[in-house]
Amino acid sequence: MKIVLTGGGTAGHVHPALAIAEALIASAESCEITFIGRRGGKENAPMKAVATNLYEIEIYGIKRSLSPKNLKSLFCAVRARGEAKRILKAVKPDIVLGTGGYVCWPVLSAAASLGIPTLIHESNASAGLATKAIYKKCDKVLINYPETEKQLKGAKEIITVGNPLRRDFYSVNRQSARRALGLCERDVFILSFGGSLGAEAINTAATELLKSYSSKAPRIKHIHATGRANYSDNLHGEYSRERNGCRILPYIDNMPTLLHAADIVICRAGAVTLSEISAVGAAAILIPSPNVTDNHQYKNAKILSDSGAAVIIEEKDLTFEVLLEKVKLLSEKPEDRKRLSKCIEKFAKRDSTDKILKIIKIVAK
Repeated sequence: MKIVLTGGGTAGHVHPALAIAEALIASAESCEITFIGRRGGKENAPMKAVATNLYEIEIYGIKRSLSPKNLKSLFCAVRARGEAKRILKAVKPDIVLGTGGYVCWPVLSAAASLGIPTLIHESNASAGLATKAIYKKCDKVLINYPETEKQLKGAKEIITVGNPLRRDFYSVNRQSARRALGLCERDVFILSFGGSLGAEAINTAATELLKSYSSKAPRIKHIHATGRANYSDNLHGEYSRERNGCRILPYIDNMPTLLHAADIVICRAGAVTLSEISAVGAAAILIPSPNVTDNHQYKNAKILSDSGAAVIIEEKDLTFEVLLEKVKLLSEKPEDRKRLSKCIEKFAKRDSTDKILKIIKIVAK
């Protein structure tokens, strides 16, 4: 089977493609994987290890505000569709699957015009612009949240599958993860981060939390990742090595281990991150990014919050004092952590990748 995977703009749109590619490689069937991403996209790098072929097309996101740059973006999108069409004619895939982001539109549109079976996967509760622009032409639309279906009227078929997670995410469990970090049962481990690029508001509040509260509480262990661009020896250097069970890092390389070990996670509300937290059942304090299309991170978080599965702090309300209040309640009340854990685990879809692989094989025939 020949499959083209496409997605990008952010790492959150590439991670599902990476999980699907790894699962295809692990399956017994022979498979040729081609990935099409945006030109110059750093998020494409992990796909080099799993894709047989990797192509990049020139395309840019559409700004929500009135901007002359949107004219260039629209022109590039039309040109990218032609570029994608030439790639697809050369590759001759059996199926094309998009995992979100603005790269998807030209590739899926070109595939549909060539009569190639097409799928699109939408991770977020609020469907992205690319999904809204192309879903009616796709043979099947795969969604993470059932609530997304009502936004996609007229689709040929919609299937709720969840978010596919990478295989290494399931290579550890809570016991082995906590052993690896030297945590005992009574320790309360806090993990905080603002995504691969970091987030200034989260960095400010979480760093103060770590220095003023976590490092002074005997049972609390805390790791915070600032994002590489936001790490400073002047601001964070004293915690570059573990100090009283606390540490500040520029980037987290062993995320599966840390998430499995965590009792409390403080983070953004990207769809893949929420799927990972659901899978490990950690108590979550979510600070959605206000700088995303259609405020989709808040909508992701709101679904969990309304079900009693997470705590939300909007960035406009985020201060050290507000974060401290939420963390102290959870760190001092294990019953509250357990309640959040049980609720968020209900959102876990551990068979998501298997479901997607079955659908791919059916559609590609």
